[in-house]
Amino acid sequence: MRKIIISAAAAVMALSTTASALEDIKVNGQAKVWYESSDKGAADLLNKNGASGEVVFKLGMTGKQGNVGFGATVYQNSTMGLEGGLVSAARTNAVNGAMYVGEAYITTPISENTLLKFGKQELQTPLAFTEKWNASPNTFNAAVAINSSLDNVTIIGAYVGQDNTNLMNSTGTALNGAAWKSDGEVSQNYFGAGATTFALGALYKNNGLAVNAWAYEISTVAKAFWVDAAVNVANVNVKAYAATMMASDSVKALFPDDTTAFALSAGTAVSGVKLFAAASMVSDDAGIPVANTSTNFKKTKLPTAGVYTDGMYVAQPDSMAIKVKAAGKIGSTGLALQAVNNSNDSVAAKETTEIDLIITQKVGDINLKGILMNRSFSDDATDKSTGATHVRVIASVNF
Repeated sequence: MRKIIISAAAAVMALSTTASALEDIKVNGQAKVWYESSDKGAADLLNKNGASGEVVFKLGMTGKQGNVGFGATVYQNSTMGLEGGLVSAARTNAVNGAMYVGEAYITTPISENTLLKFGKQELQTPLAFTEKWNASPNTFNAAVAINSSLDNVTIIGAYVGQDNTNLMNSTGTALNGAAWKSDGEVSQNYFGAGATTFALGALYKNNGLAVNAWAYEISTVAKAFWVDAAVNVANVNVKAYAATMMASDSVKALFPDDTTAFALSAGTAVSGVKLFAAASMVSDDAGIPVANTSTNFKKTKLPTAGVYTDGMYVAQPDSMAIKVKAAGKIGSTGLALQAVNNSNDSVAAKETTEIDLIITQKVGDINLKGILMNRSFSDDATDKSTGATHVRVIASVNF
């Protein structure tokens, strides 16, 4: 991240702002190539017919004027002509050549210990959050107040009005089929029902104990609660999770029951190798998945999620999942091996096993990440159509 201090005159010319000086101007950016191939169905691994790809350029700026801060991020998405040889045009993620504003917000104090962040922004709450697995992230139009009046406690209140995702409509039909719109267009989220979200969080951390509690009111859709607590015991970080999703009457036809979920995870390090294990269970009622409500449940904060065995599997009703992971370094190369198994007595297609090898390496200023994934399914028909080996490669340069 580069830091630039500019005067009032420069600010007038460059940013069309007022005559007073802007402070603490920081510019950041990234160029990224995102590529994935699989042998799913009839496709061959590394053949363009089973591959997708995208090139993204990101440019962001933050700064302040007095007590008021601001931030803005723009994205340029394209295929960069990859569909000419490496990927199929039909499988390309990008809206070719689309440039859009991913973030545009201000921050301002509204009391001695309370800061308001207002505008288009990334969010990280357990049931509505920005996902960064794809080439570009999803964002929200929101107002978030953060209060630090109490020692060791942070209180967060959020109003979330819109996001740039494609979701299901009120009849459960997927809208456009994508996780989110790569042109940045926003709309009222949650099942196309015009829903807005109110969230209240209390985050406590002191003496090795951390507890996070969240309550949600998703208008016309659901009430939801999430609690997680972590403690360090003999150099092992143990964390417990509990959540419930209670559907509103207007979506009872889709989700007639409430959903509850419980999970437990433990992580430690032995001789420089990080070890992690987790288990989760979701109730067998026909309720709302315990996952990201803003991306049609694509990702989840449950600790058993893998790369593809994510909120669409481990967070679904009647799922039980386990995950084990080991990560370390050989020289300058990062290596991680993880396995996720998900069982589901209600939906045979959700019974799956995923094994991932994740490799990271820096070459000069280029950050490289490679993921080799293998997915198999207990159901023969699903395994034939969806089971596959995947290769994902991400190359990025940050400034």
